[in-house]
Amino acid sequence: MRQPIIYTILFVLLTASGCSFIANANEESGEKKGKQAAMYDVSIETEINEFEEYHMTAHYPQTPNNQIDQTIIDYVNQQKALFKQESYKSKQNNNGNQAHELHIDFEVIHQNQRFFVVRFIETIDLGRDGVITNQTIMNFDKKNGKALSMEELFKEDIYYVDRLHDWTKEKMIDAGEGNSKLIDKLEAKPEFYEDIALTGEGALVFIDDPANEEPVRVMIEKNKVSKLLRSEYKGAFKETPEAVANLTSEDQGSENEYQDFTLEDHLHEAGKEVALTFDDGPHPEVTRQILDVLDKYKAKASFFMIGKRVGYYPEVVREVSERGHEIGNHTWNHPRLGRMSDEQINQQISSTQTILEQVTGQKVDLLRLPFGNLPSANYQEEGNVVPWTIYSEKWEDLPPEAIAEDILSKVEGDSIILLHDLQLSTVETVDLLLENLYAKGYKVVPVSHLSDH
Repeated sequence: MRQPIIYTILFVLLTASGCSFIANANEESGEKKGKQAAMYDVSIETEINEFEEYHMTAHYPQTPNNQIDQTIIDYVNQQKALFKQESYKSKQNNNGNQAHELHIDFEVIHQNQRFFVVRFIETIDLGRDGVITNQTIMNFDKKNGKALSMEELFKEDIYYVDRLHDWTKEKMIDAGEGNSKLIDKLEAKPEFYEDIALTGEGALVFIDDPANEEPVRVMIEKNKVSKLLRSEYKGAFKETPEAVANLTSEDQGSENEYQDFTLEDHLHEAGKEVALTFDDGPHPEVTRQILDVLDKYKAKASFFMIGKRVGYYPEVVREVSERGHEIGNHTWNHPRLGRMSDEQINQQISSTQTILEQVTGQKVDLLRLPFGNLPSANYQEEGNVVPWTIYSEKWEDLPPEAIAEDILSKVEGDSIILLHDLQLSTVETVDLLLENLYAKGYKVVPVSHLSDH
């Protein structure tokens, strides 16, 4: 008789353990969801590809939510694939030899506990076919990481397009006569109201304006828009702190904290000198690892930084400066300047200059433009434009050993070597270069220390 009793006790114990395990699992799952729904610490990814036929630059955000990140990566890859197809077709039709360009940039428009909203700006330059600028807005639900379509956001039983159309026209009329031509072209059709971003104030409607590069932005107040939203998204407009990438005064620091990165108080030493220069950073991991390798050999280098990335990683920029290296300007978001006006080019440079000087507390005198471009004849700002004399072709596809060997085969006194600090493989390349450069009797200095550049 004891056996059934023992089995019963064991069954009860196992059942209790199972319930406890399930409860704990549910609790952990809830905690994970809670963390995912919190305000995201957003980082920036940058991909830059340069080929003879085309150039591609893509900046995009990454978050703690894997589902959101994967959707964004899929979008970027899709844009690249479409661009390559269009570039190929254009080359076949025009037989042109000008390099084409795809440039993707982004802005995080809003986030709260429930939503993460990002706007992408896609610029395609196909040479004779002209420059095309499009945008893609994604309203992500943090609960499931899904990018919501307009049909998923708004109620089925209300034709939201009519309401948005009426409110948008009212706002544009109130704004003045400058919008009259654009208002006349608007229609109550879904294609005119596809680009809508949820914000803390309401729904931000983007209206394409053929007369201007930037679309017109119209804010529809939350008390109106909330009536159109499905019940599960009623909390979209709850007030929460914004995730702002702008630097605070605490972030910016003071001039006294930094070393003079131009090292003008150091004297030139006799002997062979070369300069290592790094483009496209800063990167929160790769740049710091490069700094460690440079410290290992007591070498100083020059880092040409993208302004938009500086805004995300100011602490890395400060570390580069504090460890005695030069910092230079590499434009705000790495466009191909041939398609831009003088005013736009100057804005790319001046915006980066401003943020670099805010972050480092130092004047930035060095400038290198993307893809080796030169500034226009109308560029009047001060600063030294720094070219490069050596880089390894197809460096993105080669292992560090091959890159280092290629560069070392070309190096001579006063060489300016181009590298990039977005790729982890660069760390090993730098180690190999420095070991061999010192063995050959070269001194590695910041580019401003070369006797002639």
